[in-house]
Amino acid sequence: MGELTRLTPTAVWKHFENFCAIPRPSYHEEAAALYVMKEAERFGCSSRRDASGNVVVAVPATPGMADRPIVVLQGHLDMVPVAAPGLKHDFTRDPIQPYINGDYVKARGTTLGADNGIGCALGLGLMEDDTAEHGPLELLFTVNEEAGMDGAHGLESDFVKGRILINPDTEAWGEICISCAGGGDVVIRLPVEREDAIDGCVQIHIRLSGLRGGHSGLNINDGHGNANKILARCLVAGREASTVRLISLSGGTKRNAIADGAKATVQVPTGQQASFRSAVDRTMATIARELAGTDPGMTVEMDTIGPGEERLRPMTRESTDSAINFLIALPHGVLAMSREIPGLVETSVNMGVLESTEKMVTVVVSARSAVNSQLEAALQQIRAIGHFAGCEIEESGGYPGWKPDKDSPLLKTAVKVFKALHGAEPQIKAVHAGLECGLFSEKLRGVDMISFGPTIQHAHSPAEQVYHPSVAWVYEFIKEILKEIAFSLGASRQRHQRVSH
Repeated sequence: MGELTRLTPTAVWKHFENFCAIPRPSYHEEAAALYVMKEAERFGCSSRRDASGNVVVAVPATPGMADRPIVVLQGHLDMVPVAAPGLKHDFTRDPIQPYINGDYVKARGTTLGADNGIGCALGLGLMEDDTAEHGPLELLFTVNEEAGMDGAHGLESDFVKGRILINPDTEAWGEICISCAGGGDVVIRLPVEREDAIDGCVQIHIRLSGLRGGHSGLNINDGHGNANKILARCLVAGREASTVRLISLSGGTKRNAIADGAKATVQVPTGQQASFRSAVDRTMATIARELAGTDPGMTVEMDTIGPGEERLRPMTRESTDSAINFLIALPHGVLAMSREIPGLVETSVNMGVLESTEKMVTVVVSARSAVNSQLEAALQQIRAIGHFAGCEIEESGGYPGWKPDKDSPLLKTAVKVFKALHGAEPQIKAVHAGLECGLFSEKLRGVDMISFGPTIQHAHSPAEQVYHPSVAWVYEFIKEILKEIAFSLGASRQRHQRVSH
């Protein structure tokens, strides 16, 4: 038993700690899926997988409640793999190292994977909880959610029988989500040409680090700086002060995470090195003032590197200008706020990943919107910029939004239970993030869904942490919802039988 089992509910934290020990970035969830199936067998529950790799576990009803509605508890097995700058961590082989830090659980130097390892652990905890009262349960574990929702895309309508679904994959306790944004990804490849290095020049390596990053949907309105966009501004300043040739570019690690670091290597004439450095320093000082309230730890380092350390030749002047202009032109951040729900981001774009090779500069951009027409408009803007720059464009990872249903019976039950437990009403929310619920609304016709979860901060970044008391609150909330569903139906059926007699 590990450190986390000091927390309650013990079974939930046991399973979460076991998930942390299993490497499970997107497309590498096989071991996690086998773990789920072995645990199901250990507790006498049947399980099966579909062609996409999703797993469903059938949990028998509490005795006497087999005729109640089937409820689906759903989570995704994969996690976003991001390590702190300078930390070597192979997410396909190395375990996550969670630890308790006061009221929070964190990981040492990496993302924690509470998104959505906690959701999966909640289901397994209920599977072995003899005190839980419920009808038949289906625990649905999907794959590749973070890399494009492949598991939900591939889900067949008959893989689960239940049409009441609880998705513990949102990250603010006390809120119940009834709607989410749709989204789409664009991979843009800008062809570049290179030339031989010019005599009398030095190479300067620029490293941006220390930004907070975060989830590209949930944190897009928090004002966190995007390292890729900041790097572009630095390069513009350097270009105005000296003759610059780009050698390499990189930044960000995931399409759905705000880039918390970026770097570039440039060629500058020896006599203009001081001008270049001064221009970048001035720009960074300006940006630091802009981001003082959100990214106080941002730093920039510039080193002059010796010849031969970079294998790539510099880009030509035309390609350098094209690449810098392209990075400046691409949008990032909030494009529109909702007119219907105060404080809700309606449409946004995240410039997630930047990298260069000998012949290409590649950028991965993720767009989100609660309004499908506005999502398409954002994607049109990105395509247009790419076409003007002469880029190759590839689109993938599209998923629909989830329309709200304020008359949902499940929502009414959840609100009733929450009030009974806490003496106050929960907040009913829409979230500017992609949830698999959008696809479930298409795949599972007639499904009644809500989404909620514990308080998770800084998801998709090495600062990710979960407020562990909220995990116990979520667990109790789910148990009471399941009990209410089972007993309410039982009471209504008994009344119906008395009337019939």
